[in-house]
Amino acid sequence: MLKVILQLKIRDPRPFLLPIIITLLITTLLILTSVTSANENQLLFHPEDIKDPGSLAVKLQDPRAAVSNAIAVQFSDETQQQLMEYDGISSPSSALQKALLADLNRLLQASALYNAHTFTNIELSEQTQILLSQNPQSGETLIRLNRLLLSDAYPYELASPSEKQNTGDSKSIETCRENLRQIKLALDNHHAKANVEPQWLSELSPQYLDEKMLRCPADITVGAPGVLTEGASDPTLPCSYLYEFRPDQKAGQEILLEIEGDMLPMVRCEHHLLNLSVSGKLYRNGRQRNIYNKTAKIVKRFSIQPHLSADLPEEVRKQMEEQLHKNSNKAAKTTIFQIDPSDDLHAKLKEQFGEAFLESPEGKSLLKQLTPTSTKQEELTHLLGKSMPDVALMNLSGQSVKLETLRGKFTLVNIFPTDLTTHGPKLKHLEQLLENYDASQLQIVGISTSDATAIEAFKEKHRLSMPIWIDKSSQIQTHLNRDTAEPQTELITLFFNREMIVKDVFIGFDPQPFSQKVKKLLEFKE
Repeated sequence: MLKVILQLKIRDPRPFLLPIIITLLITTLLILTSVTSANENQLLFHPEDIKDPGSLAVKLQDPRAAVSNAIAVQFSDETQQQLMEYDGISSPSSALQKALLADLNRLLQASALYNAHTFTNIELSEQTQILLSQNPQSGETLIRLNRLLLSDAYPYELASPSEKQNTGDSKSIETCRENLRQIKLALDNHHAKANVEPQWLSELSPQYLDEKMLRCPADITVGAPGVLTEGASDPTLPCSYLYEFRPDQKAGQEILLEIEGDMLPMVRCEHHLLNLSVSGKLYRNGRQRNIYNKTAKIVKRFSIQPHLSADLPEEVRKQMEEQLHKNSNKAAKTTIFQIDPSDDLHAKLKEQFGEAFLESPEGKSLLKQLTPTSTKQEELTHLLGKSMPDVALMNLSGQSVKLETLRGKFTLVNIFPTDLTTHGPKLKHLEQLLENYDASQLQIVGISTSDATAIEAFKEKHRLSMPIWIDKSSQIQTHLNRDTAEPQTELITLFFNREMIVKDVFIGFDPQPFSQKVKKLLEFKE
């Protein structure tokens, strides 16, 4: 518009009209700029959009949560310092709330927050997935996308752009929070005196806690047994809260404590989805809870009874017997192993059963079982430049199909299990992304070892349109040089040219590098 104004100065033969026209144009420009700015401002977070600042701060503190880690690291040094100092149970200071609001709004406008790895365990809304497929780089659409991504990651903490505010339950939630704060204080005092956790929360009253604190204000049954605490009703007093360390759950909770650490819930309010963790932090529970399992240790249970072979030298047998006897109180018949990439499994087994056990066939077999396996990109490079074998596949109607029938178009073959929920949203996003390409040149199919019923349910749940074929005998897995006894956990995508030669391989689906590589082979539809 400024260019138009300059042209008018030069070309308009009626100078007396020029000031009027320029004024009108400038006014229009200011109005348009003001409207755009107003729309973008409406999409930013406002104080009331942070529905639960305490829960948000607790989750942003957790370095194990991939999405929280990625977001918090972009905050200012001052905000990060305030997050570190927050105790996780009191009401966040106004300074911390203002800092979170300012940094979140800055991130909304900076660049796209989405990363396939970071958001792997986050269930994205349909609206978010649609905007992702548009790949906005700036302006109102980018802000809206980032706002949706954050509200998908923290649905109980951050309001989405279209969400209507409901402040009617805020007083009830705050009362419930105070109850849980008092319960934590009572638990600490009980532990300080008895040096053990109580069997039930009712043991805290009356010495450490007023019994009314055991009733959630939203519980209309006033703590009636079995309503909000089904299967875990306190035997003495009316109690609305689910005590996770009750007698029949303690052993399992102690195992989980080693896995989830201080984020493990000790007391839960099922009405408000509010958790009191073992470390005394309060956070909301919901579908985003699995962000705490993203980098959690994998737990495998093995019922093992190491065989002391008669062929072993006497000194070796004696060492194994001593080691097993020493650890019998920990191992019994079932030994719990927590697997983490940083773990030294050899050292763990040595500590548990002794070095002699590691040299036995059973020890070597157990070590192999406990070693986590995953497919890395370089492990599939042997496929590049080669065609796929003519394996026997079936469609969902039970008819035989072959990869050879796909010849003539560029083809994406997605190999995946249907029992992992993270793959569905990725495949849906992939389908949406491919809408920008010429369907006469590019086609997409899926291959799974699941049965037809499971695949149909998977397609319906994630609204997938691609045909999915069944690899009943796991021939594709064999061609990938994978151990068919090991369950597949990754989404593997093979990119074929028109002659059905593998040109590229993707582990998981990250839209940016995927798009860049596809554009080199196809004419992108602008």
